[in-house]
Amino acid sequence: MNKNLPNELVDRLKEIYTKEELKIINSWFECESRKISFRINILKTTTKEILEILKEKKLEVEKVKFLKNGYILLNWKEKDLWDLDIYKQWKIYMQSISSQLPVDLLDISDFNKVLDITAAPGWKTSQVSALLKNTWEVVANDNNQIRIDKLNFTLNKQSCKNVKVIKTDARLIWEKNEDYIEYFDHIIADLPCSAEGKINVNKEKSYWFWNIWVVKRNYKLQKEIIKSIIPLLKTGWSLIYSTCTLAPEENEAMVHMILSNYPELSILEISIDYDKIKQWIKSFWKQVFRNDVTKSIRILPSEEAEWFFIAKFKKIN
Repeated sequence: MNKNLPNELVDRLKEIYTKEELKIINSWFECESRKISFRINILKTTTKEILEILKEKKLEVEKVKFLKNGYILLNWKEKDLWDLDIYKQWKIYMQSISSQLPVDLLDISDFNKVLDITAAPGWKTSQVSALLKNTWEVVANDNNQIRIDKLNFTLNKQSCKNVKVIKTDARLIWEKNEDYIEYFDHIIADLPCSAEGKINVNKEKSYWFWNIWVVKRNYKLQKEIIKSIIPLLKTGWSLIYSTCTLAPEENEAMVHMILSNYPELSILEISIDYDKIKQWIKSFWKQVFRNDVTKSIRILPSEEAEWFFIAKFKKIN
């Protein structure tokens, strides 16, 4: 592994991944140029219009088969899109494959009410708004005004009209919003994490902050947020949990905690046709995880996708 990485992080990675997987991970850490992925904003355009324009500009794209509106740019780079009207008008939106997947896995349809609990800068919120065709209700929550300003900017540029933005500490949302108890059909919990999936050894600011205490702090924060949002979900409906970290404490250990402490939630199988998926890990150091944690997935890094961990739950009573 790259010598610039913290030793403790390297030791943890060796505990989780095979030698071949570590080679992939190290290449990701050192990669300076990755394929560009984007989402077609169906609130402002059509797939046909975008594909025709890109073809005219000789920009080759590939549809991501397991995403509703996700594409990969095969030639050129993001800067080659900057002068295009479809880019300036927010008809296409740069969003990673991994980031698009949690929303698409929720099977959002008409009449749904959706909560995005830590919503800024609005990637997933705007994706939900588009899938609902600006109908029904999306509630987007964050706790910091600067982040909320970024969220509102994204929603405005993408013409999202069905989103209500609220400012609340996610750990207190149940206490401060009693009207939302048993209110939502879907909840998106893409929670604050140690962001190990965004590390780039060429950019020290992407990893200088990392230490084990950051991981433990995020695990505690995530537990408090989960406790607060479960009462807001309707029985029979879905919660998606995701992170962009490799840390088992923030991934499998969180799923283990949820299933062990909230019998009203069951974990659902995630099945997608993608060769970059690694199944759960069974244990990490002294902790052995429940067998049903196997239904969660890890997305391995690649040229077109960043690290992600995803688990999907259903409220059964």
